[in-house]
Amino acid sequence: MNKVIRIPYPLILLCLALSLMAGCTTSSTAPPVTNGGELSPYQVEIDLLGTRSEFSADSRGKLKTNVNLSSADGKISLSLKEETIVLNKEGKSLQVIDVVIDPSPPPPPGDACIVGAVYEFRPEGANFDPQIQLTLSYDPEELPEGVSEGNVYIACYQDTGWKKLLYKNVDTKSHKVTTQIDRFAKYAVLVPLPPTEHPAPDTSLGPADKVDVVYFHRTQRCYSCKYVEAGTRYTVETYFKDELASGKVIFKVLNVEDKENAAIVKKYGAFTSSLFINTIRGGSDHIEEATDVYFLIGKDEAFVEALRSKIEKSLKGEV
Repeated sequence: MNKVIRIPYPLILLCLALSLMAGCTTSSTAPPVTNGGELSPYQVEIDLLGTRSEFSADSRGKLKTNVNLSSADGKISLSLKEETIVLNKEGKSLQVIDVVIDPSPPPPPGDACIVGAVYEFRPEGANFDPQIQLTLSYDPEELPEGVSEGNVYIACYQDTGWKKLLYKNVDTKSHKVTTQIDRFAKYAVLVPLPPTEHPAPDTSLGPADKVDVVYFHRTQRCYSCKYVEAGTRYTVETYFKDELASGKVIFKVLNVEDKENAAIVKKYGAFTSSLFINTIRGGSDHIEEATDVYFLIGKDEAFVEALRSKIEKSLKGEV
């Protein structure tokens, strides 16, 4: 006859507790979780070319203080305002920021050269709302002969190639250039190659067959992005009603992150918020990015007048 072994009740409770503890370990990289399942405040780690630091963010990835960081050699600086939301490309709270020099940098665009190193900001696709400030230093001795320091700019490299960022502030005394970014990718200081002589453009080609006004944006949108779309829509619908009705002017708003827009995004070379005017004549595209309107954000009348003038010139074939 088999004997029945009785295990003391306190020992059963102890085994159960140890089992629960073993199944409840958490990753050291994730923000701690409260009893209610909500993420509690945590520290975001940053490694800026070997200079390490931390800053606090709440459960939604919102910074709890202003952050101003520089690498030990002073070649990179980041500035983030309090309450900036920092998320990874999956939309989750950002855990680690890591900036390194790209050992195999992409080649420069055909009309510019890279000044200094190409920096890889990781994780790629991490995004910020509002935009954060990025400052990169450059060596004026590396500039091509005949090129002014005031012409340097910061560009971003993603799958579609190099993209010149709209905003810049060049400090020629400290040899630094500053811009604003809303996501992580590869960044570098670029400068246009010395100009070469070109024949005067032919302005006698006649009126356009059609003008496409195309505005690209990302899923996550900031104030500037929404302003440009609204200002463009107002300009087109107010001053080009007849052209819209006849199909002479086409206005499109497209999300660069939608897979169905991949072909047109590649055609225009757009990877972030940007406005293009495409003058179509004889079946040929003449695409121009309307970068200057971004400097008129918040100046309603100036914005509308500048864009109206561009579209009118395109219709007349003066571009």
